[in-house]
Amino acid sequence: PKMSRVLLLLCGLGASARPPLTSLKPVSHGSSSRCASAVGIIGKGLSSSHMGSRLRAVQKQPGATPLQRNMKTWAFSGSGFPSNYNDVVRRASGAVRQMIEDGKQLIEIEFPVTGLAAVPGDGEGAGEMTLSAQYTREILIAMESMNRRTRVFFPDEQEAKRQTKLFKDVNNIKIDFLTRPSPLGDLGLDPFKVEMRDRIKDDDELFVIAYPSFNPNEMIAVRELADQDDMRRPIIVINGELDRIRSGYYPAFFYPRLQGAMKGFLENFDQALYIHNFKGTRGGALLRTYPGEYQVFRRDGLGIDVREVHSQEKMPSLKEVSLEILPRY
Repeated sequence: PKMSRVLLLLCGLGASARPPLTSLKPVSHGSSSRCASAVGIIGKGLSSSHMGSRLRAVQKQPGATPLQRNMKTWAFSGSGFPSNYNDVVRRASGAVRQMIEDGKQLIEIEFPVTGLAAVPGDGEGAGEMTLSAQYTREILIAMESMNRRTRVFFPDEQEAKRQTKLFKDVNNIKIDFLTRPSPLGDLGLDPFKVEMRDRIKDDDELFVIAYPSFNPNEMIAVRELADQDDMRRPIIVINGELDRIRSGYYPAFFYPRLQGAMKGFLENFDQALYIHNFKGTRGGALLRTYPGEYQVFRRDGLGIDVREVHSQEKMPSLKEVSLEILPRY
């Protein structure tokens, strides 16, 4: 479209001048950041444009990392909000390091994987799981300097097998799984179930739970892991969509086992890096990077400008942010 070409020329990001994704850096305030964000947004619809083909070419490069292959690493302006997915990985790994030093046991990392302004479900389910696996890998690589033997639990046995190759070059990890889905398992009557205490080893130092959000039994298994670990080793849940449980998405009448397992457990999680976006005419985001406060950001209608409008020490509910805080700005 003409508008797209105009923006590309104005921002100096034409076909001849556009830097490769590997050299993209966080942009600063002002017109340059707004241009970069606008081009990124319009670029999503340029399926036949030169820029779109260049992005797809980078995605297909076999040597490119998941971060380099992900098209949606365009930066948003606004102080404090992550500028791209490299920033997300850096913040998450740094916060985890500090939380473990501070003695935290239950740690949550939550962020959208299909775009920094996206919400869970914007992408296709399997695609979002694949991206979560890739970012989990990047976070673990960023944490390698901690030199902790880590057991990584995937949602189920099949997913663990599928992702083993992706994680083969990550040091000090062992691949495991939370559940082996079966009709009896859904009823809590699985005769072949192996207790978590028999799965973990004495030399494990850290447990990472990768995206346990598809089946409620996955978070039940996380509770069992915490209860059966006498050493009380840190547990990091990455993209478990715990907000669905917090907000009552799973009614106790239909999911009594889940609600029973989460009672007295879910509220003990502390957020290392947390991003939840709110869409609509008064869109915005709730952000927390440990040990900071919970920040509410207001996003303009185009999603270009992001500015902080509120902060508080205690985590607000999503309902409070969407119905009380954001409407004030």
